[in-house]
Amino acid sequence: MNFRITLIHLQKITIGFLFLINLFCKIQTEKVEPKTYRDLTEAIQNPLDVRVLELNNNQLKTFPKEIGQLKNLLALYLNYNQLKTLSKEIGQLKNLQRLELNNNQLTTLPEEIG
Repeated sequence: MNFRITLIHLQKITIGFLFLINLFCKIQTEKVEPKTYRDLTEAIQNPLDVRVLELNNNQLKTFPKEIGQLKNLLALYLNYNQLKTLSKEIGQLKNLQRLELNNNQLTTLPEEIG
């Protein structure tokens, strides 16, 4: 009788353990999208947290040098501005994977872009 009770308890523990493993795996595989910053002032206040910065349609005429402080920036969107040049600070963004500059007035790109 005790053997049967112990076996039932072991089965329940095993089922519970498998459930927890499954739950943990699901949590690990869920992809968390990084917050998109749309305000440079707010982004500069949290420079290491910024992964995505979207400054589209801001009538920017010069490249904000402060962007160079965003060391973990992965994506930078500067579409539909009035940029004529990019400053060398763009080269400080070593983690940058995506740079969009559509509909600006750029004629050259700095060597720092690589």
